[in-house]
Amino acid sequence: MIRVRGLAPVAAAQVLSTAEDLVRGGSHDVRHASALEITCRYGVSACDARFLAVAGSLDARLVTEDAKLRRAAPQLTMSLVEAIPDA
Repeated sequence: MIRVRGLAPVAAAQVLSTAEDLVRGGSHDVRHASALEITCRYGVSACDARFLAVAGSLDARLVTEDAKLRRAAPQLTMSLVEAIPDA
């Protein structure tokens, strides 16, 4: 189902194409097994596990304002205030 609210389908397709061009080459693959391991270890959703896996593959902590996720995996996450302390 496509919802149209002010953006014509042709314009939406152009925006999506531009977005794909911008991120091409910048995406990171996460193995299902890695996501499953993180899900089981930290008790987080598969989606959150994938974000955590990508951050880990970049030797970085995931910046998130999801307090529940930060409590579940504090060593793998940080808040925006922690990431940008002078902001």
